[in-house]
Amino acid sequence: LHSFPTRRSSDLVSPLVATILLLFLAIGLGVIVMNWGRSQVEAASTCAVNIGFTVVELNEIQEVCYAGRGADGYIHFIVENGPSIDIDGIQLSIIGTKKIYNLELKDKIKTGYSLLKDIPYDFDNFGDIRQIKILPKIVLYEGEDALLCAEQALVLEDIRSC
Repeated sequence: LHSFPTRRSSDLVSPLVATILLLFLAIGLGVIVMNWGRSQVEAASTCAVNIGFTVVELNEIQEVCYAGRGADGYIHFIVENGPSIDIDGIQLSIIGTKKIYNLELKDKIKTGYSLLKDIPYDFDNFGDIRQIKILPKIVLYEGEDALLCAEQALVLEDIRSC
């Protein structure tokens, strides 16, 4: 007699389990690649939007100046947002002859609007102003943290007295 091989139940389960495992592996790899790709795109296009952030000029003179001396000094400036996206805040770096003064302003500037600000500046502690860098912060997607747009910073030198 010739005997035919019989199929065992484990022989039928193996291809099914292998298919399910391959499916889960493909889904897991897809999720990992999509998350990595999204983070790469966000990192590369931090400020893909041209904000149009500028210092206001009155009579062809930039509206950035300082007043006072010593601990009672202040810096006056007016900036304007462009038509593209709301600005969620501003980061200032003021380079003095003695120290650097870093400051974050939570003021929001809607598209097309301006912001006038007087900020205290201690000349005794930080020294004379050599440069002011104003960096806008924007929110690209609802619910995410504000991104600093360093490539669209306003760098101002030769700051005049008010």
